[in-house]
Amino acid sequence: MHDYVDVDYEVISWNPLVMRVITDEEELTVTGYPVILRVMKVNNKYSVWVNVIISTRTNKPRPGPLCTPTMLNARPAGIKGVDVVRDGSLTLKLNAGGALTIIIKPTNISVYPDYRDQFGSPCVMLNWAVFW
Repeated sequence: MHDYVDVDYEVISWNPLVMRVITDEEELTVTGYPVILRVMKVNNKYSVWVNVIISTRTNKPRPGPLCTPTMLNARPAGIKGVDVVRDGSLTLKLNAGGALTIIIKPTNISVYPDYRDQFGSPCVMLNWAVFW
């Protein structure tokens, strides 16, 4: 059995992930905002749980059915290019002492042009990895 302790922290710096994505039909700016869910210390090692909230802007907004989990059955767009402008990062000051820098790197992106958010941008699914 592992003993763990919740660690209190303060966010010192916060930088969103920024990507430019070119599909067959439009150009997107995808911004990922890291959110800390929990920081724990387990066996003298830190465990950080992070989620990423994404926002998408397109150069060709248009209406369409709203994003839903069923969009995963829809055809994804052909992606011509992806440019990671900036990896996401967080620096935490730990109340237990010291600091911890967390890096968020994208690993996969899918764009669903037939479905749209409330602002007319296509629905996007982003996978990421977290490093510290």
